Amino acid sequence: MYVIIIGGGRTGASLAVRLLKRDHEPVIVEKDERRAHELAAELDALVIHGSGSDLDVLKDAGAEKADAMAAVAAADEVNFMSCKLGKELGIDRVVTRVNDPKHASMFEDLGVDAAISFVDAAAALYEKAVTGPGMYGLLGFGGGGAEVVEVSVVEGSQAVDRTIRELTLPRLCTVAMITRRGELIPPRGDTEFKVGDQVILAGKSDDVMPVAKLFRGK
Repeated sequence: MYVIIIGGGRTGASLAVRLLKRDHEPVIVEKDERRAHELAAELDALVIHGSGSDLDVLKDAGAEKADAMAAVAAADEVNFMSCKLGKELGIDRVVTRVNDPKHASMFEDLGVDAAISFVDAAAALYEKAVTGPGMYGLLGFGGGGAEVVEVSVVEGSQAVDRTIRELTLPRLCTVAMITRRGELIPPRGDTEFKVGDQVILAGKSDDVMPVAKLFRGK
């Protein structure tokens, strides 16, 4: 894949390294000239000095042939304009970093494919650390109104030996995937839950958390 990365900070550089290891072709757009030169010396990737909010810079970066764009600059304003221009230039997949969770809906209204809030993601990791085994926050999105969590099915929970259909989950809570003894189980209406299953739930926060507690038996 040909991927344009807006912002050459730690996130952008790390993403570029990961993409290179998987034989993708990342291009970094970095506004700071000194940082751009550093990246060009460190990475086996094209680095362009300029702003991702500049149409000509994006064209120089090859936006018209890009498969995807990741806007991970430190300023939401730059990410927003980069995403807007990327969509207008026809880039198939556009994802962005959201530095202020209050701006998440703005990016979603723009039609980006994924708006990832670093604040929400960090909070989810801290939640995983403090709640201990049983339930882990994986990702928050939609300005904090929705999230993805992983929960273990424990002995004595109401979910054991019952199917997804029998649980009658809330409309805005979905079982995304089940892992059983290292094997992925695609969730269907007649899929039964077993003790030890790891279940990934996604949906509205107010619906996801009660369902997660149901699996935990608490």
